[in-house]
Amino acid sequence: MPGRLAIDFGTSNTVVALWDAERKGGRSIPLGSFSRLERYDNFEFHSTPSLIHYHSDGEGARVSVGAQLFAANGLLTHPHTFRLMKTYVAQGMLLARNVGNRRIDFSRAASDFLGQVLLAAGSYCNLSEEEVAFTVPVEAFEHYQKWLEEAATNAGVGVCRFIDEASAAALGYAARLRTGAAFIVFDFGGGTADVSVVKLDENQGGERRCRALGKAGAQVGGSSIDLWLARLVIERSKMPEAESLRLMPLLLLEAERVKKALSDGESETFTCMNPDTGQVVQEDISRSQFEDLLDKNGLYNKLNTILDLAEAQARERGYARDSFQACLMIGGSSLIPSVRRLLRARYGELVRCERPFDAVAVGAAAWVAGTDFDDRIRHEYALRAFDRATGQYIFKTIVPAGTSYPCAIMDPANPQRQLVLTIKAANEEQTRLGIEIWEVSHRASAPTGGEGFDLVFDAMGGAHYSKREDVEQITRRPIGSKSFIEANPPAKKGDPRFVATFSINSQKYICITVRDNRTGRTLKRDEPLVKLT
Repeated sequence: MPGRLAIDFGTSNTVVALWDAERKGGRSIPLGSFSRLERYDNFEFHSTPSLIHYHSDGEGARVSVGAQLFAANGLLTHPHTFRLMKTYVAQGMLLARNVGNRRIDFSRAASDFLGQVLLAAGSYCNLSEEEVAFTVPVEAFEHYQKWLEEAATNAGVGVCRFIDEASAAALGYAARLRTGAAFIVFDFGGGTADVSVVKLDENQGGERRCRALGKAGAQVGGSSIDLWLARLVIERSKMPEAESLRLMPLLLLEAERVKKALSDGESETFTCMNPDTGQVVQEDISRSQFEDLLDKNGLYNKLNTILDLAEAQARERGYARDSFQACLMIGGSSLIPSVRRLLRARYGELVRCERPFDAVAVGAAAWVAGTDFDDRIRHEYALRAFDRATGQYIFKTIVPAGTSYPCAIMDPANPQRQLVLTIKAANEEQTRLGIEIWEVSHRASAPTGGEGFDLVFDAMGGAHYSKREDVEQITRRPIGSKSFIEANPPAKKGDPRFVATFSINSQKYICITVRDNRTGRTLKRDEPLVKLT
């Protein structure tokens, strides 16, 4: 059941796109008073600020969404207003705050925001009868995709499909690229920086498809830069900590404005007034000082790191940097002059920035409408088992990062042979034997820069920042629930009772086939276990 609608839920702005079959192209669509008509380089597009404000404390609370908050004084910095929702949900930071007599966390606020967006988008198509595409960051974990699917289902979406943002951006630009070209997509938005190296192919039917060659991402974006700017002003003005906490929403709003102004001008004055005392803080910031701030917080190192990682994956598949035909820039933060210089230093005249704000949504609409995309699994996945000899859990990788799908899961020690797992009973007369899949991510650093600060909102809506350390770590987390195989009759201790093989289907699910060695029966055949990202 193909679809037409795509939602690019962003940290700062959300874009909804619709596929036009006659024009064979996607376009962003207006959502009434929620969205704004914007322009970039003589190109128009519609976007909805990712904001929601709760007006009352009743269960059926009235809300303002997106551009509606700009029409009323005080709503943008009101403690009942939620912003940066995607970042908090993606990092699992729910942080409930008091809204009247209720407690609302970022997950609930983001769900309510998406519900309102989907309600408005429902005027273009029947959400319950079509597949709807949602974009996710390259580095998104399974819990974020699960939350997104639940929020969409609760809003009446019948079938959800997911594509990573960098790949969607590649499809958004595909009409401007020639078949056979390999190119790099640099997506630097409000919450994340994602890189994909992709190749545009053509199948036997003449339809063009994108094939992913390499992907990498980092949890750093425009909201991180806003925080660094706000901290700079606090330090310069010697603002007391208690006052900075109260004013943080205003400081961040002004920091966002100054950041945008410094993308065009050489200097800008940061101005923030304390509404309680009337005292005004003013600090002049030059573009060179702004760029020094980005360097101090490790931004350029992070961007070069993910570009290197994505290039390395592509190089392993035979595509070095000198084979790239274009570097496509996506996201508002990619317009920062020093970021553009960084990319031009690497890729020269290949750098293009034609539609940085809507290419992701338009590409996702193309994908859900049937444009083919040869994608790869982003994370590494492993089976966890208990080693009685050492008394510790061990992890056996079964899906390496970069695996193409759909596919049979092969033995990492012998890639020419399908992985066959023998499952033994750990106890006498055991009737249930479990299988657990874990997601593995190799993270090089904390998400917010060289000094490692996180922005945190308290229960009353006030904001503060807490220091964290940049450390190299391997993160493992179970995904889905543990799957059990029933042994009937019961298994004996050490008995190699079951044999299992695995595959990944076209919807990114790991599937299992299980045969009972004792009875000779097949108990499960291509049964989905968990969904991968």
